[in-house]
Amino acid sequence: MLFGNLFTKTCTLVRFRINFRRSFLRNLSRTLSVCIAFFLFTQCVRPVYNPEIAFSKAWWETEILECVLSGRCLDSTPPLLSVTNLPSSHEGILESGFIVGTASDDLLLTQVLVSLDGGAYQPAQGAQAWRFIVPSSWKSGSLHTISVKSVDFSGNSSQILNFSVRKGKNKDINGDGIADVAITSSFFSTTKNGEISVFYGIGLGGYNPTNRTMAQTTITGSASSSFGYVLSLGDVNADGYSDLVAGASYEYGGNVGKVYVFYSKGPTGIVATTDANADVVLTNAAADQLGYALSLGDVNGDGITDIAASGYIGSGTVRIYAGSASGVNSTPITSITGPGSNFGSALELGDLNGDGFCDLIVDANTYSGGAGRIYIFHSTGPAGITTTNTASGVALTLTGEAASNNFGMSLQSNDINRDGFEDLTVGAPGYLGNQGAAYVFYGSPTGITAATPTSATPKLTGSTSENFGGFLALGDVNGDGYLDFLSSSSSFAGSMGKISIYHFSGAVISGTPSTVILGEIGGDVYGTAGFSDLNGDGFADLISAAQSNTAGAGKGYIHLSPGGTGITASSPTSGNFIITSSANSAFGSMLTR
Repeated sequence: MLFGNLFTKTCTLVRFRINFRRSFLRNLSRTLSVCIAFFLFTQCVRPVYNPEIAFSKAWWETEILECVLSGRCLDSTPPLLSVTNLPSSHEGILESGFIVGTASDDLLLTQVLVSLDGGAYQPAQGAQAWRFIVPSSWKSGSLHTISVKSVDFSGNSSQILNFSVRKGKNKDINGDGIADVAITSSFFSTTKNGEISVFYGIGLGGYNPTNRTMAQTTITGSASSSFGYVLSLGDVNADGYSDLVAGASYEYGGNVGKVYVFYSKGPTGIVATTDANADVVLTNAAADQLGYALSLGDVNGDGITDIAASGYIGSGTVRIYAGSASGVNSTPITSITGPGSNFGSALELGDLNGDGFCDLIVDANTYSGGAGRIYIFHSTGPAGITTTNTASGVALTLTGEAASNNFGMSLQSNDINRDGFEDLTVGAPGYLGNQGAAYVFYGSPTGITAATPTSATPKLTGSTSENFGGFLALGDVNGDGYLDFLSSSSSFAGSMGKISIYHFSGAVISGTPSTVILGEIGGDVYGTAGFSDLNGDGFADLISAAQSNTAGAGKGYIHLSPGGTGITASSPTSGNFIITSSANSAFGSMLTR
């Protein structure tokens, strides 16, 4: 027994020694392999010694040596900086929710800093390609100063760039700092479904669309919906990116109109492809063609854009929907029932009394034998517009000069004369036997004070059967800081169409147009038009369209303003960009402005 135990212990000891030696040799082999590899690497491979590699051993040694010998310690070269969507030579209008630009440094850029209205510098998002979100508290037309600088790793600061800018309407869907364009194809002669083409940054980065199929986003409506009958851009969820709001009046499909809201998804823009992809759908049970007219503005002063939408069937209805950081509330905060007379055939939001809250202007174009009447409702403040009918809460009414004037068929508001109050332009295309007229009413601390249209300063009129005032737009085409005036008539000269632009110098709008552009041929229905600064140079560019051009295909035209003289074209074909379409699409029946 004793012998057996001794034998077992001896065998175990032998096995242990054998295993130990094997393990030791394996570990030794691994250690030797690592040592040999290290020896070969350090002795046979020559490491790169490149002082151009920032913060490498060679870079530090070179910097220290240069510091000792020359007294120049580390980097002393200031970084470079540019702002791409603000003009430095004159006051511009910012049509984006962002200030954007680029910066660079010979070594390492740290950050870009932005000061607003003399306040403390705040960091922008990004460095080489940077952006800075504009405060939502900035009101439309408000004037601001902006200072921008960049700082590198060594503490060197770039030259400070200073700008003076007015806050315009946010039309920048993808946040690149430049206004974008949405154009409707109504397909009026076929499906009447409507289609919206969205173009981001036309002319930038080599993007030169020549056909509507080259749009970055295309959204198709339902059959007979008249999708895109009206369009508007604005930031309704306070993320800095403009969103798209489109009306579908369903005038050929039951009249129960809808308003579709498509949120921008950031730098990718809008990703929807059909109206079914809308983020919010606003509707009304009544068959009143809700979505026949639209306007965007901040009625409750919270810094977020709200939506006013109307339908004119029956008594006529205007509904206001509040925007918020979480999006548009589908329950209206206000619903105004009209007196009939096509109440809601046109509407506009604008701060006419300068209190920081947008007021509401609504047209009833068939009032009093077609003379037309506009109703102005002032915002009450944070509660917005609270009236529910036209029997109370109306600040002012203005009635057309004579029957069939259709006074108020087109409306536009903005601060034309830079006094801090938004002004109102009103079209009456039926004036004086369809000669047509446009009226300018200036805002004041009490709003519009005119008692009749004849009090307008000025009143512009068209030529025989022109239907002047059928479509209105405002924009600073010559960069003098004052908004210039556009009126168009698509029925002029056998529906050839005509656009007239009038300069405003601060004293009075010229009675003679600085620019007149006629459609290519009769039947083009040229005249859908608007202004946007499409290249960030501070000058309003002209976007126009002829929806019946080329057998109903439609065509869009873009004229970039050179500044100074403004737009001097006499033909739409002289545009910097021309966008065509396919037969019967009626491309250009509506566009954002």
